Amino acid sequence: MAEPTVNRKLAAILSADVVGYSKLMAGDDAATVNTLKQYRAAVGRVIERHKGRVVNAPGDNILAEFASAVEAVQAACEMQQVLKGRNLELRPERRMDFRIGVNLGDVIEEDDGTIYGDGVNIAARIEALAEAGGICIASSIFDAVEGKLDFGFEFQGEHKVKNIDKPVNVYRVRSDSTAATASVGAQRETSRTWARIIAGVGLGLAIGGVAVWLSLNRVGPESIEGGVTQQPFRAAAASRSLADQYVLVGNLVDFGGVTSVIGRVYGQAKIDSANWINENGGINGKLIDFDTVEYSYLVPRAMAAYKKWQAQDVLAVQGWGTPDTLALVAHISEDEVPYFSSSYAAVLADPLGKGGGEPAPYNFFYGPSYSDGCRGLVQWAAEDWKAKGKSQAPKYAHMGDNHPYPNAPKQACESYAAELGFEVLPAIVFALYPEDYSRQCQKLRDADVDYAFLANTALSVTSLLMDCRAAGVGTQFMSNIWGFDENVLKAAGVAADGVVWVMGATKWGDEVPGMYTVREVSKMSDPAERNYRTVHYLRGVCSMFFLKEAMEWADKHGGLTGPNIKRAMYLKKDWVPAGLDGVCSPGTWTSEDHRGINRVLIYRGHVNGPTTESDVRTLINTGVISLEHVQSIDIPRRPEWLGL
Repeated sequence: MAEPTVNRKLAAILSADVVGYSKLMAGDDAATVNTLKQYRAAVGRVIERHKGRVVNAPGDNILAEFASAVEAVQAACEMQQVLKGRNLELRPERRMDFRIGVNLGDVIEEDDGTIYGDGVNIAARIEALAEAGGICIASSIFDAVEGKLDFGFEFQGEHKVKNIDKPVNVYRVRSDSTAATASVGAQRETSRTWARIIAGVGLGLAIGGVAVWLSLNRVGPESIEGGVTQQPFRAAAASRSLADQYVLVGNLVDFGGVTSVIGRVYGQAKIDSANWINENGGINGKLIDFDTVEYSYLVPRAMAAYKKWQAQDVLAVQGWGTPDTLALVAHISEDEVPYFSSSYAAVLADPLGKGGGEPAPYNFFYGPSYSDGCRGLVQWAAEDWKAKGKSQAPKYAHMGDNHPYPNAPKQACESYAAELGFEVLPAIVFALYPEDYSRQCQKLRDADVDYAFLANTALSVTSLLMDCRAAGVGTQFMSNIWGFDENVLKAAGVAADGVVWVMGATKWGDEVPGMYTVREVSKMSDPAERNYRTVHYLRGVCSMFFLKEAMEWADKHGGLTGPNIKRAMYLKKDWVPAGLDGVCSPGTWTSEDHRGINRVLIYRGHVNGPTTESDVRTLINTGVISLEHVQSIDIPRRPEWLGL
């Protein structure tokens, strides 16, 4: 009688399960099932990107196989970083931590994809040795990847594991900035740096790495058996490839750096918008795979994140700061990746480089450029000075750090101020990081400055306002779009009273048709509607919805590609995304001019009492702080201003 044919192969096996799964189920089984469902989808995309295959996912376990040990370890590290970022969206008690084991061994594969053997069993056993959020690998994997990856490895010794005759040498994977690499029998340390990790896992992903698809509160429960099964693993069925179901959009956020006070607000708006879009049909049925990277306003992390996305065929990016956006201009142009930044530097609005800067054909942003915003404020100041009946020339000073972001509008605004008859004084430098600004306030007093433009972000602006009030400075302060909001009014109190600043959209709660959509978007992370959304949140929603409509058009007219999305941006004049009437300013982009928004909304802040004892929502509702719309100015798109 002939022996049955056995299909054997060598494979890298990854096994993962949830730490404390039973406790999570006991606390809230429906929420746990919903979270697990989404985490498995996120992990599945990571595995596919690393050329792996999800074999099965029973209960809280995930089993995958890879042809490459290197890809298996890279996938394991990226999985943990993606899940770490995902957990940031949950309350601490509802967070779901995985532990992962990886082994290289011989397996038997059946025709339906079922795999058996010690290779599978060892992966499952060493997984149990990993800590929450950690990774353990067998020595077979270590021997295959040593010297090929920029991760550290710590030898954990020999372990006797259940149903395996020989002890297994186990290593812990270290993906922090400095890790120890250990060999069998003797420890030896080697420094590793994240700066070399590009094709594997970007450092930005190590902090955020969030893939956002559907709101946790909105996904229906799925029947999942609990516990780790001891039955043979069977191949997971897939009706179509993940590439047909999802479009990868990168998302840079600053949740922990110098701009994090405003970055958290804007970043949440983008995440909520992606969730809402997916829940309401996605992009013509395709869901946005929204990979969020928390990069703390550090350019190297942004570069690493982009190169990671580039390797994954990213379709578009929602960016953040000026330094990183400027550093990426040439890359995104070459790669034809539409990049919607939160930096409004005028040079990014010059697609052909006519103004002498780097051509930026794939850069877009929602809002007036920093230069046009400042021009609008200077124009308001000229009218304000005239209304006061003053005859002498008003004195103007630019204030900000010596940094690409605050410097972006400096030359343009000083030139326009001179054109309008201002006496332009030397710029006054004050740091982006809050500190004692009494010296700068004294300079304002000594020079008797009438109008000062504050080019920094909210934290340092708050400190400056408080120091200058204490010093008795009478200057009229004007702030850029990122330097002022309701939180500054609360934090600075009466020192912020009377400040005027640039807005890019209406404010939360205004009675305009599009506010309904904004509130529905906000419910994705705040279903009880407890939060007051500050002014930056609404601009984040607008930015995402412009990208959404451009992607929808591209998908129907030749396919979802960067060039098609760029074409879509040029099709409409005075364009407002559907459902956001009265919220977003109308935009017009052309192939020669990306100054899409030229309307500068100027607001004045008012403080009518103590602000320290109440939250922003209460202060707004009781009228202690308020935002007054004083003027809307349409800045002409003068050819000589393009890129400046």
